[in-house]
Amino acid sequence: MGDCQAAQFRSGLVFGLVAYVWWGLVPLYFAALKHAGVEAWEILAHRITWSLPVVAILLMLSSGLADVVRVLRSRRLVSTLTLSAFLLAFNWLLYIYATVTGRVTEASLGYYMMPLVNAAFATLFLKEKLRLAHYPALFLVALGVAIPFVYAGTFTWLAVALPITFGFYGLVRKVAPVDSMTGLTIETLVLLPPSLGFLIVLSLTGGNHFSSTDGHLNALIAASGVVTVVPLLTYTLAIRRLPLLTLSFMQFISPTVQMIIAVTWLGEELKPEMMAAFVCIWSAVAIFISDTAWQVRQAHRRHALVKSPRSSAVITGDDEVARPAPPAVR
Repeated sequence: MGDCQAAQFRSGLVFGLVAYVWWGLVPLYFAALKHAGVEAWEILAHRITWSLPVVAILLMLSSGLADVVRVLRSRRLVSTLTLSAFLLAFNWLLYIYATVTGRVTEASLGYYMMPLVNAAFATLFLKEKLRLAHYPALFLVALGVAIPFVYAGTFTWLAVALPITFGFYGLVRKVAPVDSMTGLTIETLVLLPPSLGFLIVLSLTGGNHFSSTDGHLNALIAASGVVTVVPLLTYTLAIRRLPLLTLSFMQFISPTVQMIIAVTWLGEELKPEMMAAFVCIWSAVAIFISDTAWQVRQAHRRHALVKSPRSSAVITGDDEVARPAPPAVR
């Protein structure tokens, strides 16, 4: 791993950390909208609509308008980003629904399944190879996910649908040759017409909460643009810098924060089977982190050997005689 690759890897880790911590805190925002009586479909429409001004400002600051125009001229790229846009919208709706119906703990369990989904996608579609340490880690994740399912005796569709929809979204964005800001702009433009249409219908029927005289609620709804764009942008920046398998294990941060918030703030119960699942999953994380640390040490060692002098000199009187250096030990 060269200096450029190492810097890219580090920046990817930072972007991924910001995205997943932010997503972990999002249930607090949705809970506030729920308390004000805003329903899931309206929250989804507002967060898409209010994302456009934020995206437009970022686009102007980055001088990326020309790239947006270039992508819009490509039918293939527009089709790809349309697919990613609707996958993202569906995932958003599922998670909003989980939050407003008091199922944040179940949603966090679903996102714990992301390594299984990403590992399957990475090996099937991207031809990435699993490392030896990934196998016991993934087994522990599977065990942790299975414990609540077996204990409850029912199939939890929400916990399965969330990682699958977001996994497909990540896969589509990974293979699309479009930078993060441009892709996010196109996705927002694709989702804007149905979102605006839905909000107009709500306004005509008196159901749009933004039309109320409550300034605090209006500001809270308008903030959905920032709440939406910041983690999504940092995620797309991370996914283009990191291997999908690395990013899949980083995502444990988000459901862990969600679970803590659900239990300590939203009043949900953390049952014994969920605690058992939690232990299994964090054991998997410990294995992955240890393996990653070993990989980084090995990469630095190889890089240091490559940069070392390939020859040494023997001084004999006034002359220097070049002598090959001993081969590096690998």
